[in-house]
This record gives sequence, C-alpha cells and structure tokens, in this order.
Amino acid sequence: MKHYLGLLCLWPAFCLATESVRLASLDWPPYTGYQLEQQGETTVLVKQVFTAMGLEVQTDFLPWSRALRDSGKSGSLYAGYFPEYHSFNPDFILSDSLGISELGFVESVEKPLGQLNAVRLARVQLGVVQDYINLTLVDQMIGRGQLKPELALSDRQNILKVALGRLDLAVIDRKVLHYLLEHDSEVKRLASGKVQFNSSLTELKTLHLALRREVEYEQLIAEFNQYLQKVRLESTAIQLEPD
Repeated sequence: MKHYLGLLCLWPAFCLATESVRLASLDWPPYTGYQLEQQGETTVLVKQVFTAMGLEVQTDFLPWSRALRDSGKSGSLYAGYFPEYHSFNPDFILSDSLGISELGFVESVEKPLGQLNAVRLARVQLGVVQDYINLTLVDQMIGRGQLKPELALSDRQNILKVALGRLDLAVIDRKVLHYLLEHDSEVKRLASGKVQFNSSLTELKTLHLALRREVEYEQLIAEFNQYLQKVRLESTAIQLEPD
C-alpha cells in the first residue's frame, strides 16, 4: 500500500503524508449532505471502504454541476465524485454499486396524473435538476426534442414548484422526496400534504463512485471494489449475529 500511494502522491487528489483521497459530492439527502448525520448514508459507506483500504477520505459538498466540472479537470483537487448513476462517460470510471435509487416523479395531490407514459409526459410541464441523469425514457425524449423540461438547481426547488402549481411533475428519487418533506422546514411548510410520489413509472438506478479515467485511478477503483465487497460481507455477518 505504501508503494502504491507513493505513485499516487504525484496527483493533487492524493497525499502520501496523510494517505488521503479527496472527493466531491452534493447535498442530496438522505444519501449525501454536509449537514446530515455522518454526512449521509452513501458517504458513510464510501468512508468505510476507504478506511478499510488504509486511506482517509475528505468529501467537499458542492453544487452538482460544479462537482462534475471540477472533478473532470486533469490535476483537479478531486479524484472524482459520488454518487453517480450508472452511465457511460468516457472521462470517468465507475465503482461497483454503492446502493439503489428509486427514480420517479413528484406530482400534485390535488391534480394527480395517474399512469404516466411517453404521451402524457409530452403534454405536461416537467421539471428536472440541471445535469442530473433522469429516467431513461425522460432523457431519451429530451434528446429527441419531445420534452423541454424546466431546469432547477435542486430537488428542493422542484418540490416547491410542484406544490405551488408551477410544475405538473418533476423527476425525483423517492427517498429524497420523503426526506425533504419530513426534515426540510420550508418544504415541510409549503409542500406537506400538497405533493406525492407518482409510482406509476419508476426506474431503479444503481449508485456509484466515479473517478477520473486515469491509470492511477483505475488501480484505485479496482482496489475500492475489492474492499467494498469485504465491507459488505462484514456488515452482513454483523447483522446475522444473534443478539
């Protein structure tokens, strides 16, 4: 490990003296977030894996577009970012799955849209978060020019827009919606009882750590995946132990 880190110390995202790696993320509760307990459930898992590897990890929470942009620069402070949905990006390498996200839509309680499909989506005012990956159908329709969604900077903004009648629908993860409705004071005040999750059209997406596609990071991802499996096996064994 010492020799391996010695090679990586040439890169700003790594430091031999502290044996650490620096990553970018975003506020996306309950998965990640600066103000969350232990910075969110996905952050906890990433830290556990790097700790098992003998590495400290520092996570900076940024606006999503900036996290993507800064992580993609050669020589960046960041080796990469998380969490990312499974997709092909020639500039990044993805880890094995860190978990599952159920992606669907938030809609108005007073004006539910029922069963969603391509025809209905093309007729409504839809919101998405800038630079997020959406349901495959939604991104395909956007790519073909069949959808022209309104962009927001966060899921929080989209929930409020739906609650206030400015949008018919917005793409969102089920757990993110429920968390914000329960814990975000403004969302709770303005949207509680006014919005709901439309589960008629959903998609399960795997979550991943994404590192820049460079030789050193390819080695790091391979080792990360090995330790990820070890951490999961140990966690399962602890859960199976009798009280």
